[in-house]
Amino acid sequence: MLNSWPFIRDWTWTAQVFFTLHILVLFMKMHSYAFYSGHLSETRRRLSALDTPANASRARVVRYPSTNVSVHQMIEEENAAATARISKSQSVDELREELAFELTSPLGRVTYPQNRTFWNYADFLFTPTLCYELEYPRTDRIDWVELTYKTLAVFGCIFLLTVTSEEFIMPVLDEAAINLQSTRSSIELALILAETISKLLFPFMVTFLLVFLVIFEYVTGAFAELTCKLLGSSERASNELT
Repeated sequence: MLNSWPFIRDWTWTAQVFFTLHILVLFMKMHSYAFYSGHLSETRRRLSALDTPANASRARVVRYPSTNVSVHQMIEEENAAATARISKSQSVDELREELAFELTSPLGRVTYPQNRTFWNYADFLFTPTLCYELEYPRTDRIDWVELTYKTLAVFGCIFLLTVTSEEFIMPVLDEAAINLQSTRSSIELALILAETISKLLFPFMVTFLLVFLVIFEYVTGAFAELTCKLLGSSERASNELT
């Protein structure tokens, strides 16, 4: 229903694309927040159940993967943990420690359920990431020069996208639509389609690169500056924080 709203209101194509993509991003953010919160809630329940060890589950701790960990590293850690549990039975204290560690952020400043606040969720909505975490590395202040540069770059890229679409894509599509109405044979149809596609290859490539640049470089970079977030590698974040 929300995705059809721009078409019902007869918005411009830029507004339609922006609104649709933003709704999809919000859906993915809500899924990540709900999934991770459910995982932490189950982990906290298991930690509380260890107060009566006789009835508590001794199953292995399910670790939520970090955004900086590759799939290969996850597999190696999983195999090492499985080997360790086979060779040595896990005590209640060790299990309690692992569960408590899972409930704490990597930086050690936030512990579930301290994050269950409205401001924490609102902060996540403005954070340029789809993966929710208890805490993100932060800078001390906003770099206003960098923020101004990225903001101007966003509007510059949108201007280039508009010019490319209005001057090099829409006229080609309009001409192709007129030619297709007078087409009688399949050969003419194939020639018109081939000519239209050949004319649109370069404008579409430029549009794709500009969209990728404006979303993943400038828009996300600007919101990272606004929220004082460091969303790069953990090594770079730790170096900048220290």
